[in-house]
Formats: sequence, C-alpha cells, structure tokens
Amino acid sequence: MRFAFFAVAVVGGMGLPLAASAAEDGYGMHLYGVVDAGVAVTSVSGQGSRSGVLNGGLTDSLWGLQGADDLGAGWRSSFQLESGFDPSNGNAADEGRLFNYAAWVGIGHDSVGELRLGRQHTIGQVYGNALEIASWKDMGMGATFKASDNFQLSNMVNVTSPTWNGLQAGFGYSFDAGDQGRFRTAQNPRALSMGVKAEHGPLLAVATWDQLRLADAPEGSGGRPQAVQLGASYDFEVIKVSLAWSRQKNGYAGLDGGDPDGLGLGLGPAPFVRGGTVDAWLAGASVPVGPGAVLVQWSLARPDWHWDNGMTARKAQLVTLGYTYALSPRTTLYGFAGYASNYTLDNQFDPANSHTTRVGAGVSHHF
Repeated sequence: MRFAFFAVAVVGGMGLPLAASAAEDGYGMHLYGVVDAGVAVTSVSGQGSRSGVLNGGLTDSLWGLQGADDLGAGWRSSFQLESGFDPSNGNAADEGRLFNYAAWVGIGHDSVGELRLGRQHTIGQVYGNALEIASWKDMGMGATFKASDNFQLSNMVNVTSPTWNGLQAGFGYSFDAGDQGRFRTAQNPRALSMGVKAEHGPLLAVATWDQLRLADAPEGSGGRPQAVQLGASYDFEVIKVSLAWSRQKNGYAGLDGGDPDGLGLGLGPAPFVRGGTVDAWLAGASVPVGPGAVLVQWSLARPDWHWDNGMTARKAQLVTLGYTYALSPRTTLYGFAGYASNYTLDNQFDPANSHTTRVGAGVSHHF
C-alpha cells in the first residue's frame, strides 16, 4: 500500500490511515500530508536499467483535508478530501481528478457504526492492507494481493459496524466502479466489498471478500472477478510477523492490475480474466533496530492458466529487504532492495519470464 504510512485513525471510523494531527477533542478541520521522494535504480532482464528520482519509495506523496463535527448525543459527521502528487515534478497524481485518493462524507456513532459516501477505499483494501509489513514502491503487499493494493472506487457507500471487543465488520458497494458516468447502474461495473477484522492487543486477524460485477464483460469471461483474503499478524515486541493468503479469480476485482491484452479496465491478462485463478501467499517480519526497523517481506503468486502460445504461466515471487530510520516523529530515512521473478512493474505475470530488481533510498516527511 502506498498512502499515509505514518498515520492516525479517523475519529470513530473504520481505521482509515491519515497523516493528520487531531485536536484534543477530535473535532474541527485539519490539513495533513506526506512528502516522500528518493532515488532508485530499477533493472529488468532483457530491458536494461533506469535510474532517477523515485516518487514515494515508502509511501505516496499526498495532501488532504480531514474534519469532524460533534452532532450531539454521541453522533458525529466527518469528511476527507485527499489528493496525490509527484514531488519529483510537482504534477498531480491524477490530472483529471483533484481528489483522486479520497472524497467522502460520513456520519456515525460509536455504538451504531458509520456510513461513508463518496470516493474511497474498499473494505477489503482497508482491512487487508493492515497486514502489510513493507510498503516499498511497486513492491509492497499490493503487488500480489491486488485487493489490498492502493486503489479507490468512486460512487461508493461504505458501512462499518461499531467495534465489539476488538471485532468489527464492514460492507461496501460501488454503483460505478469503472467511472463510466452512465445514469443507469446496470450499465456500469459495480463492486461489492465486505470483511471482518479482529484486534486483540498485539493480534490482528482479517477476512475479506470482494467481487466486481462487469456490465460489459470481455468475451469468454464470466464477468465476476473476485478476491478472498485471509491473514493475521502478531507483534511480539522483539519482532512483528504477518502471514496472509488470497485467491483471486476471473481478473482483478479492484481494476488495478494493468491491461496487457487490451481488454480494458485493468482486469489483468486475458487468460486470467477468462476463468483463471491466482493463489497468493505473503509472509513478512519487522524487527526493531535502534530508532528504526528492519523490514523483510516475501510474497508468491501462483497462476493456473496457460498463455496463448500454450506455455504454462509461471508463479511470480517477490522479496524485499529494507530499513527505516526515524530522524523524528515526522521524518524518516529509508533504504530498500527488492527482487521479483517472472514479474515486471507493469505486469504481475510476465510471459517473457522477466526478472526485476530495484534498489532505492529516500526520505519521507509527514505533516
């Protein structure tokens, strides 16, 4: 995941990360942001190497507005507007959308739950991504667990329950997941997302399910991409470990997997969309060392399809090793190295069986 790595939670919400500093009573409006830039060298077998300034090696660069209002009797309203940008050139992350990361308003109560309306992350993304140990650019959990990648959906309704003894559930529905802008919902891709999470001290357990309902499904596909995620993490203080599994079918439910075969919408490779399945595993560990931490993360994604040339699609593996060094509560230095097999930064499964390496270092500051 790429956004708001150093964050605090929205008051009473479902734990969406925000880099905001709240007032003592938790109400009012706050400006927050993250500026993250580094230098990296990326090499792909058969394609050579490239180097330059890396936008967001540890977390996306962004700015936003967050606020909440006390409505009385325990009720509150809240909102979030969030926009990504590239510090290497000053450009917006999405030239056609001012608040590409978030634009929602909500109302909630600690004993009832919360309702949010607008552009936002899915329940599966928020719950699943909480298991991530190392969020390195293009090489984090979302590289193989696409339902936990940093994506947002428009025209979305998210509902979360109150928290009972550390247990919370959520449900979300997008009326227009592909930003088609059509008046009739049946003509738009629609998305469902639901999940449960349990937090008890150092233990976090997560289960999520996502499904995309395509209005114009590619030929030969079932039109129902979906993803299941299960995982848990435990903080032993001397080490934090995280384990997760995911099964993705019929394409990427988050429309965030690239489009190598021109099918549209970012569903992934054609054999995957036309009935393929991907099983993914993730294991990560964080070990405190001095004022920072050593981060190790491994993931594997195993496809079950054949390419058009008859070759069996090979499993993709990704491993990273890095270190974060806190100069202050707001500023962190970092360095990392990553290696991926049968994988490029553009395609999670590469028929050419390319290997990708990246080495980078940078600084991340949040305000």
